[in-house]
Amino acid sequence: MNVRTSPAVRLMALASSLVLAATFGCSNAVSPSAATGTATGAVATVPVLITDAPSDQLVSFSLTLNSITLTDSAGKTAGILSTPTTVEITHLNGIQAPLVTASIPEDTYTSAVITFSNPEITYINSSGAAVVASPVLATTSYTFTFPTAFTVSNTSTSLLVDLLAAQSVSISGTTVTVTPTFSLKPVPPATAAPPASQNGTGMQQMGTVVSVSGTTLVIEPGSGPDITLTTNSATVLQGFSSLSALTAGSLVQVDFIVESGGVYLATRIQLAPVPPNAVQVNLLTGPVISVGSGSFKMALMQGAGPSVSPTATGQIVTVTTSGSTAYAITPQFVTLTGLPFTPTFTASNLVAGQAVGVVASAFSASAGTATAATVYLVPQTVDGTVTAIATVGNYTAYTFTLASGSAFTSLSGASTITVYTSAATAPPPGVTAPPAIAVGSTIRFNGLIFNLGGGSFAMVAGCSPDAAPGI
Repeated sequence: MNVRTSPAVRLMALASSLVLAATFGCSNAVSPSAATGTATGAVATVPVLITDAPSDQLVSFSLTLNSITLTDSAGKTAGILSTPTTVEITHLNGIQAPLVTASIPEDTYTSAVITFSNPEITYINSSGAAVVASPVLATTSYTFTFPTAFTVSNTSTSLLVDLLAAQSVSISGTTVTVTPTFSLKPVPPATAAPPASQNGTGMQQMGTVVSVSGTTLVIEPGSGPDITLTTNSATVLQGFSSLSALTAGSLVQVDFIVESGGVYLATRIQLAPVPPNAVQVNLLTGPVISVGSGSFKMALMQGAGPSVSPTATGQIVTVTTSGSTAYAITPQFVTLTGLPFTPTFTASNLVAGQAVGVVASAFSASAGTATAATVYLVPQTVDGTVTAIATVGNYTAYTFTLASGSAFTSLSGASTITVYTSAATAPPPGVTAPPAIAVGSTIRFNGLIFNLGGGSFAMVAGCSPDAAPGI
């Protein structure tokens, strides 16, 4: 999840201060031809999304993207990113989020060059301890050649940037080396919205509400330009009853799809609750590192609120809880019935390895401390191999052996979990059906991990991405 609080306070994010289409109403929208002086022609509105392929040992990976430039078949260039933007990658494992909506001349492009700097890594070592590293950056640019020339069209084009984390990060002893490796591909727009019974869309964005007008919602992500989303009568509202009830500064999480013409359609909007008597609200997300009496430690993947800054990414935060702290399952998962266990999340079954979202009534980035008003169990992604398949009621149950070096294994002690999928489990974005899964398949699942006690864990999957290295 990913949020900012105001235009004056830029927080960590998935979006970037890039070139925006005028369609999205952002004041800093410019034509790539103005930025590069080389690309000309009719301009298309192109949503650019970002995702991550897994590196199981990492719990946080931030990188500043300095530029992205496309080259067409005639050697002309078009810039789609012009302002350095820091993105946190690990939480995008199996999930897609907006990076920018770019204005790109309609043309056929053959390659892309991405430049970057300032990697930050937090990983779990073999002893199960979180290590905040100062990595070595081996290179500052990456050139990707499209296997098939990428043709930009204003009605049918979006571009997915996939940072291949497992190929990008090498850990040897205490030395961490980052050699960023990317894959890019065009993705067709959705033909229809997913059913309301589906546990998410595989596309998510958090942000701070900037404005609401009619059916349009504008949110400010952690860095870069605002994102404009459209809603309709089928958009699910959670924590509020109508779009007009949202006010500037509210923190929201949005599931969306990309429609023809570069339109982001919100399929679900969740409003973060405001703690009673809170002077300010911050939202922190990441995996739990350890659990103590009246507190737990988490690695901060993302943050939102007036006390959060991009430099906080990857730090270890001590979260204080009390008898008034509420524990809940994210309402993103609308189908959790008919399972062979009772899906619960409480203070007593919170364990290291689970991913949580904390609504904090107080947060000090400098001290690395927070006070939790609400703790949500939120989706996370695991990578591994299917060793058995069974049918349990309306669910398919996969016995899943986690990948070697898995942070979840190091933190929880569990090397296997049972993953439950159903009709509510989404296919990967851009794929009409989940990949065929058989015994021996190496695959990723994204979903909620429940502690069943006795060292046993179960995941209810919201998304079943394909195998490494990318979506």
